[in-house]
Amino acid sequence: MLDQWMPSCTSRFTEADFDFVASVLTPDRPNCHLAKLWKDPEGLQEILDLQEVFRSVINSPEALVVSPRFYFYVLIRHAFLDGGLGEPELADYVAGVMAKRVSINFDDPLQDVTRGFTHAAEFLSFITTAKGRMRFHLQVAAGNQFLILTGLYPEFLRSRCEKGNAPDLEFYESFAQRSFRSAASNRTMSGSASRSLFGSLADAMPTARRSLNRVAEEFVFLGD
Repeated sequence: MLDQWMPSCTSRFTEADFDFVASVLTPDRPNCHLAKLWKDPEGLQEILDLQEVFRSVINSPEALVVSPRFYFYVLIRHAFLDGGLGEPELADYVAGVMAKRVSINFDDPLQDVTRGFTHAAEFLSFITTAKGRMRFHLQVAAGNQFLILTGLYPEFLRSRCEKGNAPDLEFYESFAQRSFRSAASNRTMSGSASRSLFGSLADAMPTARRSLNRVAEEFVFLGD
């Protein structure tokens, strides 16, 4: 289970999310058995991994009612599975990061501070002088920002590189990877489950980035 402060999805689905799944899997039958599975973590995982749920999320107009957490989790979980990333916690965390980007969260003071940072130097100027938990959270924010930028907006980074204004996509992928690895080794959060997850995410970064590229290209309209 992810630490409470971390962006997560599977423990925060809505009643509308359940109703959508029920309409897909048990449209003409009582959903009491489905409700029991929904409340069980292993049963919920089995439900979310079904191709029927994934296909309905990307093809059915009824999916407009689901929460951003549910929508992004299903897309990312299946993209990660296709890429060989089987740990549900990875998809849960990354989907949580994406869901936060489309909502206002007044409980996260770092979100607005770092939202517009698109150069590694902007993060480094803060991280190099930060200490303790602030340093840890800035390392995580840097990893999150460049995971999203390299995963969902690779053409933006490539275009900027071609104009001579910034390094290439691989540099930012590596920067995100190093940021997550630094967070994983930051002893400020000793004993926290987050450190293990960030280590796994650092190891999975190249595959995770390519999986998000596929999500952006095939399933999510991000504008020009």
